[in-house]
Amino acid sequence: MLKITTFQETEKSVRVALCGQFTGEYVAELERTVAGQQGESKTVSLDLEGVTFVDREAMFFLCTAKSRNIAIQNIPSYVSRWILQERRCGSMAAHFKTQETKNEPK
Repeated sequence: MLKITTFQETEKSVRVALCGQFTGEYVAELERTVAGQQGESKTVSLDLEGVTFVDREAMFFLCTAKSRNIAIQNIPSYVSRWILQERRCGSMAAHFKTQETKNEPK
């Protein structure tokens, strides 16, 4: 289970705190939360201090956060190392591209 809590830090910035297990089933909900805040022209940061587990799909979201102007703070060390590894190798993007191709109707 993942708890998503939004904190208004300043007039133009929001911190989205995650607590629990961040798995693929919560990615869409988090994307909606972030998009809603960015739609109001607010700077969004994710606070991962309370995160106890991250699966591959959630990690893909985190790896792409920077390119979507989402800051990440209080990253658990294992998540930080995983993000660095994925950026070096680019293996996660290739994995998801392969999965999308496999799931396409013929």
